[in-house]
Amino acid sequence: MRTLGQRVASNTILQLAAKAAVLVIAAVSVAVLTRYLGPADYGRYALALSFMQLFGVLADAGLTTIVVREISREPGRADELMANGLTLRLLLALATIALAGLVSLLLPYEPDVQAAILLAGIPLLFGALNSAITAVLQAELRMGRAGVADVIGRLAAFGGVLLVVALGLGFHAAILAAGAGAAVTLFTTWVLVRPVTRVRIAAAPELWRALLRASLPVGLALALNEAYVRADSVIISIYRDFDDVGLYSLAYRILELSTLLGAAFLTSIFPVMARRARDGRLRESVQVAWDVFVIAGAALAACGAVLAPELVRVAGGSEFADAAEPLRVLLAAGALAFVNGVIGYALIAVDRQRRALWLNATGLGVNVALNLALVPPYGIVAAAVVTLFSELLVLAGGLWLAHRHLGFLPNARVLPAALAAAGVTAGVLALLPDTLALLLPVAVLLYPPLVLALSPRARELAAAGLGR
Repeated sequence: MRTLGQRVASNTILQLAAKAAVLVIAAVSVAVLTRYLGPADYGRYALALSFMQLFGVLADAGLTTIVVREISREPGRADELMANGLTLRLLLALATIALAGLVSLLLPYEPDVQAAILLAGIPLLFGALNSAITAVLQAELRMGRAGVADVIGRLAAFGGVLLVVALGLGFHAAILAAGAGAAVTLFTTWVLVRPVTRVRIAAAPELWRALLRASLPVGLALALNEAYVRADSVIISIYRDFDDVGLYSLAYRILELSTLLGAAFLTSIFPVMARRARDGRLRESVQVAWDVFVIAGAALAACGAVLAPELVRVAGGSEFADAAEPLRVLLAAGALAFVNGVIGYALIAVDRQRRALWLNATGLGVNVALNLALVPPYGIVAAAVVTLFSELLVLAGGLWLAHRHLGFLPNARVLPAALAAAGVTAGVLALLPDTLALLLPVAVLLYPPLVLALSPRARELAAAGLGR
């Protein structure tokens, strides 16, 4: 029988394989769309999706995380918890779409952008239902099945994008293609989850109240976090032209794709945190996740600074060249977001999510205030710097919360080796020709051996992952 560590490693590897496929599909899709739409229309397309995602956390309200936690603690209740979570997610998603549409009418957007925002509710709805179902797979460390569904749905969405481009249907149709892909993902997930549990809706008022009591603090924290993540795009869309929105959106999209694999690992380890929080072994899981993300984050920030211009050129072409500078800053922010995610999930695992609300509110307030002050005169680079500063602020507060409510601080022993290995790798990349097909393989082949050579802790993690 496999150990829990081996199950986490296996679950993560399956997710990584799926996320790698999704990464390739999404990257090609972005390259096709940016060249077809250009900066301005790509800005409108991205704004519509980002605006709906800003409200999308209301459709989750923290339910997915809490359902995963509860199933991890009591596997025998998986069917009941998933069914009631699914019903709640459906109702919340419909209310969220209506609210987002109404709010968009109050902003100085053209009718075609307001219509696009409503259309973006279609992928939101299907995505909300899909995440409610996959909660069972996440809790039982079977996310390989969810990965298969995600890949199939992304392929369907990409097929829709190709059809939109071939027929010249414009950015509204591109949003509908995303909705079609989300629908295919939902259907495939439903088929693949049936051997694990029944997919049904249920209405148990007592359970709804219990889930909502536990999830609303998480949902509020997610809403505050999403607001400060997405506020920059909305503020840019109000004070700058849609060309700037398109440039910044491409930089942010590259950041999101760059962190897909890290999200897969965090998804895998959260159920383990929830289980070990009950038997007093949470610290071990938090430290493992922290070390993994310190290693990954150092590479993301240092190598990303060198790769940013080529990433933008490949993703968007010469029209999007000015997205490289904000991308450099955003990739550094993404490295901090990795470790912030670990602390956030650890607090949820011990039911201390309410204690973090002040930190999320502070982060949002600082982010919005700085964006309002700096974006109008300084543009999209300032927005990226504000994002980086916000992540630093959240990290400082998160470490204080970890010390107070978890009773420890993650050990930073792997950091010096990770920074040294990342610096050497970035230096080598800077000396090579600016060709992504060369730079990426060099980074992948050079950085891991350097970290392993410099850090005993990295070697421990590698050995544990291999089950030795």
